[in-house]
Amino acid sequence: MSEQLPAAYVHADTVDKAVELVSADAETRVVAGGYSLLPQVKDGIETPDRLVDVSRIDELRGISHEAGETCIGALTTHHQIATFDLVHEHVPALAEAADSVGDYQARQQGTIAGNLVFADPKYDPPAAFLALDGRVVARSPDGERTIGADEWFCGPGETALGPDEIVTDVVVPDAKRSGYVRTSEYSGYAIVGTAAALDVDGDAVASARVAVNGVKPFPIRLPNVEDELVGKHIDDELRSRAASAELSDINLETLLMNGVVADHQRLQLVRTYCRQAIERAIEGD
Repeated sequence: MSEQLPAAYVHADTVDKAVELVSADAETRVVAGGYSLLPQVKDGIETPDRLVDVSRIDELRGISHEAGETCIGALTTHHQIATFDLVHEHVPALAEAADSVGDYQARQQGTIAGNLVFADPKYDPPAAFLALDGRVVARSPDGERTIGADEWFCGPGETALGPDEIVTDVVVPDAKRSGYVRTSEYSGYAIVGTAAALDVDGDAVASARVAVNGVKPFPIRLPNVEDELVGKHIDDELRSRAASAELSDINLETLLMNGVVADHQRLQLVRTYCRQAIERAIEGD
């Protein structure tokens, strides 16, 4: 198959310039690490008229923590997230998800914004982002807006990001009691990945968010697991009940209709890794 290359490839040195270029043409795509987009462009899956390279914009890099939230620049790589002490301290589930991404090259080159924008069910950070109740900060010619995790994922490879918007930051509230676990295929991509974030009051769960990727074309929350956890005393029986509850959140027929290879073995994996993610979150402090 011959490579299908875009008509134009331009660099943007500022966020304002990137927004200007993206908003001028609906067939423009933003590229930074390029780990997800460029292979699709070469294979003709993506056919943009123009690529806007934002990799030179230093404003989009870095990690900071303030007022109970970790703010991560859009161009921050998975390796940087996985090895940054502040992330491990305040949102361990995100650090674990970033450290699970693909292979060495993917972690070094891929960015958090690119990963969330592509919303691939085989990627790791989306499930952690959803469980952690994160939000994306996006900028367009009309200004800045934030998009919460519950609104971000709209369908297979689809997000709430507008065609004239670029991601500038990913913000995640503190969740020291959180964890992410997964099982992967030979390629390094996740088969199933589960993230849990808990707020514990004494020896009981005050609130819970649990999300899974790999069972639908986009990550989903598991409300029955969350309901089983909230208000309950933490013990081994609770972990087992919660890990089983999620099976009623996942409809096998719906999964097959959406083209995801899912069977009872996959659902058992969800149960296993759901329990492990909950255990990681409980063990946090």
